[in-house]
Amino acid sequence: MKLSLKLLLTASAVALLMSGCAQKVRIKALDPAEVGEMATKKKVAISGFKNDNHGLSGKIESQIARHKLDKKRYFTVVSRKDLNKIMAEQKLQSSELMDEATATKVGKLIGAQAVINGEIASATATTDKYVEDREKCLKWTKEGCARYKHYRVTCKTIQAEVSANLNIVNVETGSIIYGDTINKEYSGDSCRKAILSKGQALNRLTDAIASEFVYKLTPHYIYFNVALLDKIELKTVTDKQEKIFETSLAYIKAGRMDKAESMLQGLLDELNGKSYVVAFVYGVVQEAQGKLDDAKKMYAMADDLTIEPVEEINLALSRIDRSIVKREEAKKQMNAK
Repeated sequence: MKLSLKLLLTASAVALLMSGCAQKVRIKALDPAEVGEMATKKKVAISGFKNDNHGLSGKIESQIARHKLDKKRYFTVVSRKDLNKIMAEQKLQSSELMDEATATKVGKLIGAQAVINGEIASATATTDKYVEDREKCLKWTKEGCARYKHYRVTCKTIQAEVSANLNIVNVETGSIIYGDTINKEYSGDSCRKAILSKGQALNRLTDAIASEFVYKLTPHYIYFNVALLDKIELKTVTDKQEKIFETSLAYIKAGRMDKAESMLQGLLDELNGKSYVVAFVYGVVQEAQGKLDDAKKMYAMADDLTIEPVEEINLALSRIDRSIVKREEAKKQMNAK
């Protein structure tokens, strides 16, 4: 009885290890922008921000101007020179663009559809230090360390925080499209790893705020890994068919999805469409190539062929439906005028 239990536990451990080492495919999927209304407000102006001593508005402007999707620019940014010219003519300060009515007036004069304004609510960085006791072995013997050196080191610490209030004004209506407060923090300890200076820390935090904000405004690709099934479940499969399947997995690992797709399609035909493993892997290859509707059909076929639930197939079915919905929403945003 004890031996059987031991064998069972060993088999379970081996199965767990094998599942953890399953071959995985990196999938690229299109996600829509969180702020969907910006799809029809692609000509934007970014004002100078209030209390902005760390260049946050410039960083946001730069990231928005650089952002491309499928090699095409998503936004058109009104030049800061043109914005400043209008501001000077209207005898306005950048801080006055925090007012929706003023932002709308200026936005119309420069032909923008949306104006991004904001302020640095807080930006602090403080340093401190403490002393840490340490020891070092100066002489080792078979029994262990025979002589120690005791010494003290001074450790430096830094705590930094930046908080920014950001708004997007719809120039046409004068209403707020989106408002957000983004907080970022940094802490460092020189006795644990190299730390940033105060200026470097604040610069990194404003970079992070700009990246997070712009990420919400634009459709973008996300990446995730999907585990494959690596053994055909049919008892009637031949050695030649197993070899074809193994070779297709090798092509997948090499990133040759086109070759793997062709082999898997032929293998599925040979097996009269009866292998859920082949159908599932075929679906993953199609998903990796962006053929989401075809992948969904393969996942449905694989699910129909299973006698009991298969976790990888269950995950694929729920994932592919979400991916299709998100892709369609993102495409609408990208094609909106």
